[in-house]
This record gives sequence, structure tokens and C-alpha cells, in this order.
Amino acid sequence: MEVRVKMVKSMEKALWRLCILSCAFVVSGCGKGELPNTYVEGCDFQYMRQGSADYVPEMQKGEDGYYFRRGEFIYYLDEKTDTLLPLCNRADCLHERETDGDRREACNAFVANEFERSNCRGIAYCNGYIYCLSIDSNAFHEKATLYRIAADGSSKEQAFRWDDIVVEDWIIHRDTLFFVERIHYFPSEHEEEESDEEIRDSFTIKKLKLTGSMEQPEAIYVLDEENVYYLGCNWFMAYGNYFYTIISGVIAMEDGSFDSYEKTFIYDMKKEVFYELTYDGMTQQEEILSVTFWQDRILFMPIIFDGRDLETSYRRTGNIYIADLDGSNAEIFMEDVSMGYATRSDGRYLYLTNGTMVTMSDWGYWDYSEKKTFWVYDEENELVDTFVLPEAVKDFGAPAIGDAERMYTIYQEDDGSWGVLRLDKSKIGSYHGAEIDFTVIPYE
Repeated sequence: MEVRVKMVKSMEKALWRLCILSCAFVVSGCGKGELPNTYVEGCDFQYMRQGSADYVPEMQKGEDGYYFRRGEFIYYLDEKTDTLLPLCNRADCLHERETDGDRREACNAFVANEFERSNCRGIAYCNGYIYCLSIDSNAFHEKATLYRIAADGSSKEQAFRWDDIVVEDWIIHRDTLFFVERIHYFPSEHEEEESDEEIRDSFTIKKLKLTGSMEQPEAIYVLDEENVYYLGCNWFMAYGNYFYTIISGVIAMEDGSFDSYEKTFIYDMKKEVFYELTYDGMTQQEEILSVTFWQDRILFMPIIFDGRDLETSYRRTGNIYIADLDGSNAEIFMEDVSMGYATRSDGRYLYLTNGTMVTMSDWGYWDYSEKKTFWVYDEENELVDTFVLPEAVKDFGAPAIGDAERMYTIYQEDDGSWGVLRLDKSKIGSYHGAEIDFTVIPYE
């Protein structure tokens, strides 16, 4: 297939080694002084480890290996031995094999209920710690706990706790937690009868500094635009001094009809201002659904949806724009790109993929015979290679792109056994459309 794109320019040993490296990293730190307006390894949001269906990344890179969230537990991959281990160094712990409920929850690798909402499930690595949000729901009451786990699995503590507040999408960037606070409103019978006002859930985007004396969260933006019925905020991302999110809902039109409300917003952390991402000439029908980070700038593709006809919308072609991190100076970067394609970046390479088109075809939405393909561009914006994903990769759309050497994804067999697949990106330049090489690392 030709892409019609025109470029415009043994467990104790492993954990002991991990403990030493983690301590050294915490001492050196990457959070001292003012950080540059670019990606900083070790303390920034790991955008390259967010897959097509990951509201919050479920894998993270640490100093000497990778961390994976699977169900109720966090696992550590020692890349020197290709061994997956529960992130707990307690000698008397059986981890996920514990049958006693209290002992199971006491495991340092245990973080949350397996069936909690997908927009909360995930992990974040920052400055020597793994963070995870745990949700405890009981009828209409919900409690949320942010756990902080030592990178070597030696400790687990509660960093913060919320009561009777729904905490939804979240990320951690430069020792700051960004999250959505949702408050459900349940009117009494009297209020339902007497009030003429429409009562809705409230959404507020907040931030919480995780260092020093931890104070109460601070509001960044309250979702209160007139005539908009909000469904929530999702797809949190951050890069340098900027935070990004999509706000979703429906908007009531003057003629009484309703239209989709999908907008990408930017929060400038230095100026503390929150605003919509747009560009000169943007039409009312266009929607910008998230961004990709490339060479300290952002890429985005405005999409026009034809009602419920997704196939027509995704098969239509459009332009990909590039802009500064604050959304300014937008210009065309690629022309004639299918709106069903997505861009990804690992910092070294830029990728264009048809992963979502293939998944939607697999689900029976339309007929699309191509394999999941990645077109790879270098820093000079030249096409340098093309590869396809193996059938063993079952992720919606495309898995997290990973770094320039490797990408990981979790697999599960029909018998319940599982592990991770490591896809070899070190050979980019030699695949020429072939299937990318991969290694199976089972959990044993």
C-alpha cells in the first residue's frame, strides 16, 4: 500500500540491583532547579508509552527496567535477564498467589481492584517512584487513593486520599498530579419536584504537587461552558511546560438540536492559563482530538465527523499541522493523510499508522484489508522504513510506541497465562514492509 503523504518540511538480586540504582537516581534527581521546556527523562510524563486505548499508560520506564500494570498488581521487567517480577521485595509475600485477602493487599505490588474504570487504571514513574490510583466504590460513594511505591518494591504508602469524590483521568508530570475531580449530584425528591434548573455532575481539572508538604489540590479549570453537557475530560498528556487534555460532551444548539463537543485544551504551567487549541482558518465542524509531540513541537489533525458515519469520516483525507507547544505558529506539516491514521513519536522517529482503521475493520465496522502498518520518518522528515505488527499484538489501534530501540505490549493466552512482547525497533531501516521482529517474555 502506498501512503499518499506529501511532506511539507533470581528475584532478590534483580531487586537489589534495582534498589541501588533507584537510590542513586533519587539522590541525583531531575527535579532540581527549573527544568527546560522539553522532554526530561525520569520525571516527565512518558508520552511515548501511551497506546491508542490507554487513558493512563499501563507501562513505564524506570532507571534499569520497565514496569507494567496488569490487573491488581504491578510487575517489574529486568531487561538483563528478561524476567518479570511482582514489584515487591518482601521475602514472606506470595504476591498474586496469596489467598488471604489482608496479606494480598499488604503486598507492595498490589495496587487496586482489577475491575476499576479504564480511565483510572494505569501507572506513572516519576523521580524514583511508581504512582498508581486505586478506586474503592461503594454504591454512590467513592474513595480514591494515590499510592506511591518505591521503584525497588521496598515500600508502598498512601500519598493522597479523596473521599466521596470521583477521581477520573490522571497523569503525573514533574512531581505534579493532574486529575479530573467529578462530583455526582443526586437531587432529593423535593429538589426534583421544585427546581426548574438542570442539575448536572460537575467536573474540575486540578493539580496536586507531590513534593514538600503536600497541600490540597488546586483547581486549574472548571468545566462550566454554557449549553454544554459534559461527559468528561480524557487523554491527558504533558510535555515541557504544557499540559493537554480533550474535553468531551454535547452542546445544545439554538434550533434545539445537539452537536458533538470534542475539543483539545492546553494549560500553560508557567502562565497558569487554560485555553482551547485552534489554528487560523479552523472551521466550526473541525475537531482536534489530541496531539503528538515531535521535535519540541506538537502535531495535530483536525477531523470532521459525518454524524454516525465513522467510515466516511476516517477515510476522508486531511492535513496534519505542526505548531509550537503552546499551539501558536501552526502550519501544514503533511497533506492528504487519511483521517483514520494516527501519528506517534518516540523522540527519535515519527510514525504514521493505520492501526485504528485495522481494528475497526476487525470489529466489523467496515472492510479494510491492510495489516497494522507503521510508516517511519526520521528527524529530517524522510521516510526511512515501513513495518507491520505481528498477529500476536492485539492492542486496540496501536500499542504504545516505546523508545527508539524497543516497544512493549502485554499479551494474554486463552489459558490465562501472560507476559510481554518486546518489538525490536533497533532494526528500523531494514524491515522494508516486513513484520517487525519480536521476543516473547512470559510471566512464570
